[in-house]
Amino acid sequence: MSGGILDNSEVLLVASRGAAEEHGLWLWTEGEGGWTGRQIDTVRQLSSLTAHPKLPVVYGTAGVEEGWLYSWHIDAKREERLSATLSMGVEPCDLTVDPSGRLLIATNYTTSTLALQPLGPDGAFDGPLSLFRLSGSGPEVARQDDAHPHQAFFRDETLIVIDLGADCVREFRLDFSKTGAEVLIEIRTTPVPPSTGPRHGVILDDGRLAVSGELGENLITGHLGGSAADWANIRSTLCTGPAKTRWERNYPGDIRRSGDGRYVYFANRSYDTLATFDVTEAEPKLIAELDTTVHWPQHIVVRRDCLMVAGWDSSRVVTLRLSDGIPQRVVPIFDCAGAGWLHIHQIP
Repeated sequence: MSGGILDNSEVLLVASRGAAEEHGLWLWTEGEGGWTGRQIDTVRQLSSLTAHPKLPVVYGTAGVEEGWLYSWHIDAKREERLSATLSMGVEPCDLTVDPSGRLLIATNYTTSTLALQPLGPDGAFDGPLSLFRLSGSGPEVARQDDAHPHQAFFRDETLIVIDLGADCVREFRLDFSKTGAEVLIEIRTTPVPPSTGPRHGVILDDGRLAVSGELGENLITGHLGGSAADWANIRSTLCTGPAKTRWERNYPGDIRRSGDGRYVYFANRSYDTLATFDVTEAEPKLIAELDTTVHWPQHIVVRRDCLMVAGWDSSRVVTLRLSDGIPQRVVPIFDCAGAGWLHIHQIP
């Protein structure tokens, strides 16, 4: 498939996740003849990407046993690594930048911390990294022995952290009059249904949060500030029986919302499917589920008339064409070793 996915000033960055020389940060462009890709940097186990809110700078988490944070400047004139530093934790898996562009926050999943890395005026790392320790647990002892932050993103000026290990959603404000870990002020913790194992979340138009449950194989929706019983809670898939990729148990992953806010798209990674939920009512409804044709669909990007899905175990990126917001068919677009995360980057 060529044409119509990226705008003229956009490129697609792919976190190619693995431990070989071919893995790292790849840049893909779309043209009349299809897609062309090239490797920008070799990075072991590059797992997630995010962008600076004002500069052409992209950040990544990497590593399994020992975590790393990276930054790259990418524009029409240069593509270069700006910074690399230890995340001071194990298995960082997500990151975000505050709206002012002064602070990078990354989730050290295994070691239960948020890594706070100050940023300079050019977007590079500037000064020492500090850690904010989280605590908590859940019923599933093997995966919920402690807090395990899996996603961090901003809702206006509020930092939201999805904590898989403690079955909760945490909210923070930032106080830049302070330094180090004291910049973060935790303002509220909202419990989710026990054993949900919340992984990723999106904000809906009415202010509710929709969250994928990795351990509960569920989609939950609700307003922050309530109790665990206040969330709508439904199963994430129509599939039954043993799953087919990596595990017999289904481990859901990414969740994204449609542009008009009517739907959320939900990756059932072990079944290799993408489910579509209507979230216009208080109780979400699973209205479609499609085989992605890739194994372990790790990450989703929403475009005007299609979804882009990174199939990590298939080393392939595919699109799912949309009709009235609902995926209808799958079109492979290119192969990329260990494709695990997608980021559409604006070239100034």
